[in-house]
Amino acid sequence: MKAALCLLITNNALAQKKAPQFLIKAKIANFTDSLLFLNYGTLSASSIDSAVVKNGVFTFKGHVKEPAVAMIFTKNFKVKIDLYLENSNIAVEGDANSQFKYKVTGTGTTKEYEQLNQRFMDNRIRTVALFQKAYDLKNAGDTVAAKQLQARADSQYQWEYKARHEYIAGHPKSYISAFELLGYTTTITLSNSIKLFNGLDASIKESNIGKEIAARIELLSKVEEGKPAQEFTQSTPDGKPVTLSSYKGRYVLVEFWASWCGPCRAENPNLLKQYQLYNNKGFDILSVSLDNNKDNWLKAVEKDALPWTQVSDLKGWSNEVAVLYGIRAVPASFLIDPAGKIVATGLRGETLNKKLETLFGQVPAN
Repeated sequence: MKAALCLLITNNALAQKKAPQFLIKAKIANFTDSLLFLNYGTLSASSIDSAVVKNGVFTFKGHVKEPAVAMIFTKNFKVKIDLYLENSNIAVEGDANSQFKYKVTGTGTTKEYEQLNQRFMDNRIRTVALFQKAYDLKNAGDTVAAKQLQARADSQYQWEYKARHEYIAGHPKSYISAFELLGYTTTITLSNSIKLFNGLDASIKESNIGKEIAARIELLSKVEEGKPAQEFTQSTPDGKPVTLSSYKGRYVLVEFWASWCGPCRAENPNLLKQYQLYNNKGFDILSVSLDNNKDNWLKAVEKDALPWTQVSDLKGWSNEVAVLYGIRAVPASFLIDPAGKIVATGLRGETLNKKLETLFGQVPAN
């Protein structure tokens, strides 16, 4: 019995020793902090580690059950390096003064992801340069040339979305395709995302990230256009509970935002204008804040002069309504009809304005 127990312990120890590991060795020029972090895994199940940095040199080591997306970063995100981890040796080189000048060297999935990422980084460098040149020309008074460059920059920016889509469709056995698909899947892209997911190899569908995509598709299928809106209750700043069902009989735009979100704040003047135009015709807005700081939330509401109802549980990205509706980016919105059915998602700017004009008719200018 003792011999058998010793043998079992020995075998377990050998198994642990033989477990493959990843080893990241890195050197970052002009790095002044003393600490870096590594986060890896899926969105629903991730791990985090830290490393002390000396003269820009640091290492990370560990084990992953399957290739996993990862990020090396500092607290202020001045350094942010995206990579894919697998149990092998990985080398990282870069410069803390340049967010685009990082090189990751590895094999397998790590190499595959780096090659794809470099394509996107090269395009991003060219696109940023065009946006800057267009901005300079506009300030110099050459609005015609600025508009032309802006159009080129917009086209280059949109190329990245097309390239990611093509990669997913063309690499059904790749973990990277699964990662790209997870980020691509929203209420707006849901139909296409389902087709892309169905085209993935069975081994990828059954992986951890594949299961996360399936769960996200299932969640978003409950809040797509044409479905009854998911009921919820959340409180106003003074603690008054507000239910979505209390808006039955009116069109209501459920708007997810946050005080720290620049695009959200930029859209608020347009929301205010539409609210003033159509509120007495049966249109309302219910804003759900993803803030975790009450003072910041209330200051933003006051500064932007928002008269409609505001709710939040102050849990940030873990806001219970945001989780229920699958929100991973803001601004995000759902237009719900008087019967409680979702009739449109992602409405902003002119798309929102035109939709409301279709529903309520054009309001004469004062």
